[in-house]
Amino acid sequence: MNERRGIPPLGWNEILFSLKTLLAAGLALWIAFRLGLSRPYWSVVTVYVVAQPLAGAVTSKALYRLLGTLTGAAATLLIVPALVNSPELLALGVAAWVGGCLAISLLDRSPRSYFFMLAGYTAAIIGFTNLADPAALFDIASSRATEIALGIVSATVVSRVVLPRHAGPTLAARMEGWLGDAAEWAGDTLATAADDRAIRSGAKRLAGDMAGMTGLISTLPYDTSALRHAREQLSLLELRMTALIPLLLGVADRLSALRGLPGGVPAALPSLLGRVAEWMREGRMGTLRTGMSLRRELRHLAVEFHGRGAWDDLLVRNLCLRLAEVVKVWEDCLILRDAIAFGREDVPRRLRLANGSRGWPLPRLDAGLAWTSGFAAFVGILLASAIWLGTGWKDGNTGAQLTAIFCCIFAAFDNPLPLLRLHTGCVAAAAVIAAVYLFGILPWVDGFAALMVVLAPFLFLCGAFMATPRWGFSAFAICANTTLFLALESSFAMDMALFANGVMAALAGSAIAIVILRLFRSADAEDGARRLLRTLWSDLAGLASTGESWRAHALARRMVDHLGHLAPRLLALPATSRMAGADVLADVRTGLNIADIQRLQRDSLPETQRLLEELEYHFRARLRDAAVRPGASLLARVDEAMRVVNDRQTTQPAFGRLLLALTGLRRCLFPYAPAPVLLSTAEAGA
Repeated sequence: MNERRGIPPLGWNEILFSLKTLLAAGLALWIAFRLGLSRPYWSVVTVYVVAQPLAGAVTSKALYRLLGTLTGAAATLLIVPALVNSPELLALGVAAWVGGCLAISLLDRSPRSYFFMLAGYTAAIIGFTNLADPAALFDIASSRATEIALGIVSATVVSRVVLPRHAGPTLAARMEGWLGDAAEWAGDTLATAADDRAIRSGAKRLAGDMAGMTGLISTLPYDTSALRHAREQLSLLELRMTALIPLLLGVADRLSALRGLPGGVPAALPSLLGRVAEWMREGRMGTLRTGMSLRRELRHLAVEFHGRGAWDDLLVRNLCLRLAEVVKVWEDCLILRDAIAFGREDVPRRLRLANGSRGWPLPRLDAGLAWTSGFAAFVGILLASAIWLGTGWKDGNTGAQLTAIFCCIFAAFDNPLPLLRLHTGCVAAAAVIAAVYLFGILPWVDGFAALMVVLAPFLFLCGAFMATPRWGFSAFAICANTTLFLALESSFAMDMALFANGVMAALAGSAIAIVILRLFRSADAEDGARRLLRTLWSDLAGLASTGESWRAHALARRMVDHLGHLAPRLLALPATSRMAGADVLADVRTGLNIADIQRLQRDSLPETQRLLEELEYHFRARLRDAAVRPGASLLARVDEAMRVVNDRQTTQPAFGRLLLALTGLRRCLFPYAPAPVLLSTAEAGA
């Protein structure tokens, strides 16, 4: 326990990251001094803002950050000259620009989001600098843009050139670990006495790990490792890995249903399930022939139960075919894993075709949240500007600048208030550290080399702890605010009033951000879960209403991404929460079954069309009231469609897969409903 709560030991990776960041900061500051820039300390702050342990992560965002900085500077040159004679209108214009850019950035989960965010708060940094001298606006804009660009370029170059830490090996190791965890989870899932709670917990954990890998894959084109050219194979592997989760959940559900029936699990299944689990745990390419044999056995067993009308027979057939899909997907994972490891590009054509269209993009953040965050930033900047202009406070512009920055940086969090409160404490700590430097150390420093010598211990410690999960935010906040308070320039001037005003402005900006975000963005895990669930239900309603077909792998990726982001929020909910009962695992599987029904229904059967309409109505109703549960009318539609499709499959075997999708849908929506009478024989009342 002491180790967990205490200061973590610093390893080689943390030390190397800190040394490289310190080198980049020194380089940016030296160039800024040489160029005679008016506020060179912005270059140092920028280095620590953009620093990342992985070279690809820095590079992937560098171009967008540079373009965003230039766009923000250009926007300032348009807004300020037109409104400079009316400071109130100028504040309104800058606030609207920042709020709009922030909202757009939150709607994009790619590195492009940094373009919009930098374009937003760069305009505030430049626009609020010096209203008393409009003629100097161009010089100020070019100076701020150059200072920020220097920090971005310095951090990027050092990250790529000096002992770069590659994303490729990190991603490959995480995928290898994920496959090992998935194999263990599969073994637990296929056990005859599987624990449902453990199965669901494992699925959520794997989905969360998968969501964390998506960002790493997006940085690969900018990576310098040998795996940078394996992005296609890694993307294909990601798709196949995401498909495993809903497939195995479906298998676990059918096993659970069979255990609850009088006949139980057929005698032939347990040994076959055990062999599949053992084969997956082995995880070797040499066992692909075993996988093919297992698939043949599963399909042969499914044929034995084909055409029977009993519900338990249909469940067995569904289980066998789903498990055969699991075996096939696992084979694909092994093929792709080895292709990546040995640098082969001979990926099977069918896998390339599966990735030919990504289908749906990953779900974006809720649009309401994005625009609410943008409006909160707009109001916060106006409030800070009103205090600045109303009181005539000379350094009030710094408070307005920092309010814009804080509202932008903290907007992506479900509940930003705890972090903002922590940040306020870090501001106070930074003020103490800066005071020691300004009034006790820097007056004795002469020259750039001596300056870096006295700053190096502090910057090194901050950089090292920035690389640790527990202390990363605090270390960054202290480092950035201390650098701002020091206000390093080419000549040293000790000004107590200027320092005190800077600290007060930072505290004011932080306080205003807390007040505004408390009003507009005060949220907890339940609010975050509700927002993401609404996005999922909206997707399901749209899926039921559209006649288009979506590629199964792309849809699985989208559904599992939903699961990965929802799982930690649902786990954090108290048992009394209305959201605690939400079965996101069933919703994810429901989406995949709806997609199968859309793709497989023949001649637009009236019964399946009525079912899809009822499904759309149900999920639209859930958008209005999260407590809505599937009703008797929806169950009747499912059973009606199953009856018709079951009759058709006796003469048209192609309807068999549609019947399997309907079976899966029924199990997702009504797991505790009695067996459908229209399919049952003696077991109907079980």
